[in-house]
Amino acid sequence: MDIKEIESLFRSKVGQQIEIYPEGVNRFKVFTPFQFDDGDSLSIVLKRIGDKWILTDEAHTYMHLSYEIDMNSLEKGTRQKIITSVLSGYGIKDQDGELLLNVEQDDFGNAFYSYVQGLIRITDVTYLTRERVRSSFMDDFKNFVHENVDPERVKFNYTDPSHDADGKYPVDCRVNGMAKPLFIFGISNEDKCRDVTIS
Repeated sequence: MDIKEIESLFRSKVGQQIEIYPEGVNRFKVFTPFQFDDGDSLSIVLKRIGDKWILTDEAHTYMHLSYEIDMNSLEKGTRQKIITSVLSGYGIKDQDGELLLNVEQDDFGNAFYSYVQGLIRITDVTYLTRERVRSSFMDDFKNFVHENVDPERVKFNYTDPSHDADGKYPVDCRVNGMAKPLFIFGISNEDKCRDVTIS
């Protein structure tokens, strides 16, 4: 199958604005109308390796996300779960940050469609819903506490036995070790944000 036929299959599945340009031997840059929020285009390359074709972003997607998100946060917690689910759902492999999809049985159109959908879904981690942002915040906060505070001083879901014997008013985290708290932070339940006590 020649590259013009492949381009036609890409267009039939995704849209007429798809263009493929050669960039070396058995390597083709695929231009699409799909963009990140800042206007940069998704980076997609079609490569022939031996008798197989693969689609790759050459690690561009994660690199671009790193401009807005700490890369460590993509490897754990809510964001990691979302990305893992997307990769599994679209059959994309993460090889040291490079996102790869094998084109099986010359099914270029469906492979390209799945690949584009997967990359777009991964970039959506920058647009988490408000609930997921809260969840990500708590993941990030817990990771920060675990990395920076002696575990013996930390208690999550803490209730004060003398002031709240029934345990009706828990705070998400208490870091113990001083007679008086350094600070207590809380936002009303109406906003559904969490309390943090550090002492």
